[in-house]
Amino acid sequence: MIENQADRLESLFLRAGSGDPEAFAEWMSMVEHPLRRSLARFARVVDVEVVVQETFLRMWIFACDPGRRLDGEDASLRFALRVAWNVAHEEIRLARPGRFVPEAPEDLPGRFVTPSLPDPFLKSLIEKCFERLPSKPRAALEARVRDGGQSDRDLAAALRMKLNTFLQNIVRARKFMADCLERQGVRLGEILS
Repeated sequence: MIENQADRLESLFLRAGSGDPEAFAEWMSMVEHPLRRSLARFARVVDVEVVVQETFLRMWIFACDPGRRLDGEDASLRFALRVAWNVAHEEIRLARPGRFVPEAPEDLPGRFVTPSLPDPFLKSLIEKCFERLPSKPRAALEARVRDGGQSDRDLAAALRMKLNTFLQNIVRARKFMADCLERQGVRLGEILS
């Protein structure tokens, strides 16, 4: 019997609860994209990477607690979205003491994000386009994706490029990727909206 992605997600989270770090790692890889999409509205006021990492830490602790259990469809994803929302608001409160931050509405997951699990076909198209990138733009884009927490100046220095050259290579890589994906039939406007 072939397991659908939603069932696989919950199965992995249950296995993680029995102390299986590989299952939790796979669960994280499936949840990361919808989690980051749900945090887009916070990107200007909090460090989204900090929120994501703290959310995953809290989800691991929750999964390993034998006294706690999640029930329902997409339960672990819905709970992770709520945890991320709470962590983001904690970060806002810490950064801006005294400011009122509204509490989470009851229908948070459906309101802020339509959960969508990673699309393996889209991933393969992105990988093919990435492989076709010219070497310098590919190196620049790869550095930014891999080490995105660093400044562009540091990334450029690590690649032995001038900052302006590095930024031009990022622009070229993004345009190349967008054009390549469009030629493959991927409508970027539909994916990014």
